[in-house]
Amino acid sequence: MPERHCAREAPRIGGDVKWLSCGTDFIVADVIRWREPVWKPQPRHSKKRPVITGHRIITGQVVKIDRGGWVHIEVTACTVEPAPQWLRPLYPLKRGEAIRRQRGKIGQGKVDRLHWSDETARAAIVGSRFVQV
Repeated sequence: MPERHCAREAPRIGGDVKWLSCGTDFIVADVIRWREPVWKPQPRHSKKRPVITGHRIITGQVVKIDRGGWVHIEVTACTVEPAPQWLRPLYPLKRGEAIRRQRGKIGQGKVDRLHWSDETARAAIVGSRFVQV
């Protein structure tokens, strides 16, 4: 019996792909990966100290960068690492979900970007005076 291959199989990010450290120097259309803390929810004016319940490693494509410094990202992969003292489950972000983060806050999480197959094209985009980075 012939094997069937699923046409909707998701591309795997990892393996032999090359990640470059970029800090906050990413542009629209870059695929980036960073680590961010997950905080325990609490009331807005709580006097209790905030508690980190774990970390998320998010991989996504930059869709848009606003003038206010907000980066709109479409999530392609997300994994969670719960803290040792946290017993409840942490849920990863869904694939295809649109999130938005401040560029500076993303930069705090050791940002890597996926190597482009044609880095000269990316350099031309970055060097263009029409691109707002």
